Amino acid sequence: MSDVQWKINGIFKANAQKVDMEIKSLGDSATPQQLCDYAERNPDSELHKCFEWDDSIAAKRYRLLQAQKILIFIVRTPVDKDSPKIREYQITTERNTYQPTRSFLSNQSEYEQLLKRAKMELTAIRTRYSMLSELEEIFKEIDML
Repeated sequence: MSDVQWKINGIFKANAQKVDMEIKSLGDSATPQQLCDYAERNPDSELHKCFEWDDSIAAKRYRLLQAQKILIFIVRTPVDKDSPKIREYQITTERNTYQPTRSFLSNQSEYEQLLKRAKMELTAIRTRYSMLSELEEIFKEIDML
């Protein structure tokens, strides 16, 4: 069995293996609330290092996450009611900047980046659910992209 690690290095100031052991010590499953509670009750724990404990900084970061959700969750309802709703805004290549999805159609560079991001997300889904044989045909289609 391989060691656990952070998907992206540098986001958390804690050892991923120690955090994993602490999470497993909580039982067979864990909720975000359980992680927060454990970290708060155990200031010397590895999990404690993963959280911002300065309330003024944490509040600002939380509002930024809420703002991001606003941009992500606004959708356009198509004229054809049977068509899926479309996200109104997409993140651009410029960090933390969103533009209306329709603007990506007229900007070749942004369109190519959006397509690249979509392919990466499909690959991530394929990797995440590769053990589900029922999705094998869909995975073959993803592999052909």
